[in-house]
Formats: sequence, structure tokens, C-alpha cells
Amino acid sequence: MLQKTFYFALIVCAAIVFSVLLSLPTPSVNEAGSAQEPLTTNVELTLIKNASVFDGKTLIGLRDIELRDGLISNIDQSIEADNHYVIDAKNRVLIPGLIDAHTHSFGDALWLSLNFGVTSNIDMFSPNELISNMHEQRASVEYADQADLFSAGMLATVDGGHGTQFGVSVETISSPDQAEQWVSKRLDEGSDFIKLVYMPYSGFFKSLDRATAAAIIKHAHNRNQKVLAHVSSFAAAQELLDDGIDGFVHIFADEIASTEFIEQAKRRNIFVIPTLSVISSAAHHDHGQVLSEDSAIKPYLQAGQAQQLASKIGSHKLPGFDLETALENIKLLAQAGVPILAGSDAPNPGTSYGASLHQEIELLIDAGLNAEQALSAASGGVAQHFDLEGRGIIEVGARADLVMLDDTEISKRSSRNIAAIFKNGKQITRKRAPKATPDNASGLASGELSDFENGLTSNSGKFRWSKTDDSMVDGLSIAAVEHQQSLLAVHAQVKSGFMFPWAGANVFSETAWDISRFSDLEFRFKGEAGSYRVMLFSSSLAGPPPSQNFVIEDSNDWTSIKLAINDFNGFNSSDFIGLAIVAGPALGEFKYQLDGVKLTK
Repeated sequence: MLQKTFYFALIVCAAIVFSVLLSLPTPSVNEAGSAQEPLTTNVELTLIKNASVFDGKTLIGLRDIELRDGLISNIDQSIEADNHYVIDAKNRVLIPGLIDAHTHSFGDALWLSLNFGVTSNIDMFSPNELISNMHEQRASVEYADQADLFSAGMLATVDGGHGTQFGVSVETISSPDQAEQWVSKRLDEGSDFIKLVYMPYSGFFKSLDRATAAAIIKHAHNRNQKVLAHVSSFAAAQELLDDGIDGFVHIFADEIASTEFIEQAKRRNIFVIPTLSVISSAAHHDHGQVLSEDSAIKPYLQAGQAQQLASKIGSHKLPGFDLETALENIKLLAQAGVPILAGSDAPNPGTSYGASLHQEIELLIDAGLNAEQALSAASGGVAQHFDLEGRGIIEVGARADLVMLDDTEISKRSSRNIAAIFKNGKQITRKRAPKATPDNASGLASGELSDFENGLTSNSGKFRWSKTDDSMVDGLSIAAVEHQQSLLAVHAQVKSGFMFPWAGANVFSETAWDISRFSDLEFRFKGEAGSYRVMLFSSSLAGPPPSQNFVIEDSNDWTSIKLAINDFNGFNSSDFIGLAIVAGPALGEFKYQLDGVKLTK
């Protein structure tokens, strides 16, 4: 089972982890920023006084805001306290609860999002069983322990297309004559809109053909439903724009949009969710890691979130994902008046639920939006274009989903400075980062992991080696391992069939270990010349593991490899459960041997 944590996430969806949604402790009402007793049933009204209010579109000045029964019941320049529970917001900005316009909200996504002031998630791909309760829950004002969910449900893709590689049963579509039935089934299941994947020029996956994509758009429009598209190239975007698409869930970053495209996008009133955070990750920028170290973010990152933010998509920069090109395209579109919405694409590598939406706001400002426009792109703008009535806006009758900022004005990073979060009128207690794993390094006192004198079990008896390859995510690569004369022999066949193919050997323990006393990982390697990769794993893993490459130049001799543990970006050294040494993504057959794997000071 632990082998399956070894996974390379793709541009649209991270590794899909099915688990029971976790919830926060019972939400409580606070003086802003300090925990008090939970809200009792005889407190009928909450009054937020003296707040500088951003209503989801613009700053409207100082207001008092009254909350009743989960809704905003009154807004005025001065409201008498009477029997209200009063929260003084002097010198603070009050904004609507944030909305992440692009997530894949599995596992504990919804409470992690709420922990950073994101009160609604727009999900771009979920199996039906994971969205079955979302309508009932978001209709109620009783819940205050997680964000609300709106979802496309199942995505439209072909057999072997993007979205089919995650081990999830996907109902694919292959021809225009199937489109009406496919769309009707999605809407009957409760999907809020339709999402299709159109990547005919990607070179990585099979794709819907243009006629089938156009038929999906047509039949969804016949049911008065929006259709959004994942594209990875300007050429694909232009074709779908011609065919009536309503919006794009990524910005293409392979070339600059033409003037004709921008004018047509404006005329057609489409919107774009750029997901700049995940493009940054694919381009190997360090925005996610910088975010994880922010003093306003770090104290609230849960297990694995910092590692996830510090990780990157793939071992090399991906062609077609140039951040500067993406920023320029958003600048041009925004200047022309094309609506831009903020979506993180969490939990892809370099992103994490909740936290990354604040990074997306910053990147939108880097793309030329001003602070109010970027904040609206994560609140009122999303609500407007996804028809989320009563969300993303501060007005009488709207949901009392609110975030109080410990700031006197709206700026590039002010959304991170959270003083209080309200969900359905109840102020929640933010969950802080968990305490570090207790030190149990004594079991690995020498640092010697494996000299292979005793087979595939490590010297300490705590770890065991086995093969790993991308067949676990329906790839075609194959690996085999064998103990040979006090060495580990690996036969890896790396084959096309997965975007980031791999094959090799890994070693895992059922127990997590604190290895923070060690500074380096060392081993001896003999094999074909080329580039290989090492990954480190922790039990709190979320997303792909931190990795480093190493290069073998001479296939005839043993090479000593030494890699600094600190250079495995985002790795939690107090929570080590294993490592992998693999070939890939270069295709081919690789035979290599390992010896003397150890941790050193």
C-alpha cells in the first residue's frame, strides 16, 4: 500500500485520495482572533461593528454588519447593539468568504479550505459518489465545519484521455452521437456544470475530437448549462471558442493570444480561470515553497501541506507551461475586459487547499489586475459567473460567509492576514499546524539503511525493498528487483503511456522515523549512463514526493552518489517512511545495481 504513495500528479488533477471527509471541532464564536466558548443557541444575533467592507466587487467604506440565522440580515453605517453578540472590527477589512474556482476537492479538502477563509470550492472533477450530498449540505445554514462544494462531477474525456489515469472509474465518450445521453446523465447526477478535456495537440494523451467536444457544448447549452474546458494550447482554445465554449479552466501558456482571439473572447463573454499557481509549479518556480514559509500561512498548514506546496510538477520544466506567457495572456485578456477568476487547481504539486488561493490572488496582481479586481476574482466574480446566489458578496440576504482581515486596506497579500472566519454566521476556530512527530531516531542510530548482505530487508530490519513502476496508475512501465550477491539488481523498462513514466526500486517502513539528525543520503550506483531520480517519502505525504535527479556518465564503474536532504524541497525529515530510486521519464530499458544505501551526518 505504501508503494502507492509514489505518484506523479498531472496538470489538472493531483493524485486522487479517497477518504472520509474530516471535520473541524465544533465551530465557536470568538472575539476576532481569540478562542472563546462555542456559540450558544440563545445568542440570536451577531453584530460586526466598524468594519471597512469590501462587498465582493469594491470597497464600500465603514459599515456595521448584522448576522442572523446564517445570513446577513442588515448592513448600515450604525446598528444598535441591543441583544447582539458584538465583534469590533475597527481597523480591519471585512470581505466575503473566498471562493476557489478550480479545485479537486477530495479527502479533507473542504475543511482545509475553510481553515484559510475559502468558504466555497468549485470542483472540476469528482466521481458521482463524492458529490451526492453536496446539494443538501450547501443548502443548509447549519453546517459550519467545512466549505461548500459545487462540482462538474464526471469530466468528459475519451478512453486513454486525461482524467482516466487516476484509478477512478470514468465514463468516457468517443463520438458526437453519445453527447446528448452523456450530458443528460451528468446533470441528472447533480453536476452543476459540464467540464470537458480537449487536448488534441498535447502529445501526452488521447483527446476528444472536435466534433464530439462541439456536440457536448451544444447539448449542455440545450439544457441551459455552462460548459468549461481544460485546454493546454492556444490552438485548442481557439477551436473551442469558435464552437461556443463558456470558459477555460486553465490559461494556455504555449504562446501569446492573438488580438482576434481576445476580441472574440470579450464578445462572447467567456471567462478564464488561469490557475497560475499550478503553471508556476510546472515551470519550476518556487511560489508554493515561498507561500509555505509565509508567517501568515505557515502556522495553519496541516500535515503534508508544506511539503505539497514545496513540490513541483515533474523533474524538469514542462514545455508549453511558461509562466511569463501565462501572465501576459491574462494581462491582455483582463485589459480587454474578459472576466478573470481565481482558481488554485489544488491539490496539484506546488498547491494546497485553501492556502494556494491566496497565492493565486497575488499572481493575478502580478498579471496586471489591481488588488480589488484580484480579490473580486476570488469572491464576487466567481459567484457571478457560476451563478452562486448569495455567495461571494456582502449584501442583505447573502450567506454570512465572511473573512475579517487584520489589515486596514486591501493589498497584494492582505487576504492572508486572517483575523476571523465566519461560515453560515458562526465564527470558526482555525486549526493550527500539528505538533512535530516525536523523536524516534534511535531505531536508525547508525543511518545504515541497506548494504544488502541480508537480502531485501534493511540493516535495521525496519524497511524492505520492492519494485515500483507507473503501472499502479495504469502506465505501461515495468520494474523488477532481485537480490544478487549482496547487491540490489533492478531491471526497469520505462515505456510511454503515462505523462511522467517511471520504473525502479523503493523501500518503505510501516513506521515513520525522525531523520533530522542526518544531513545527506548516500549510496553506490552502477548502471547505464543517463539521468535517474531519488524520491523521499513521509507519512504525511500529500501530492508527489520531494525529489532530486542524479546523472550517471560511466556505465562501467560504480558511482558514489551523495544528495543533501535539505535539497529535497518540502521534505519533512521528522516523518520519514521511505525512498525510491528510479529511471524515467526518459524511455528505455535500464539495468542497474544499488549498494551501501545510508543516511549520513
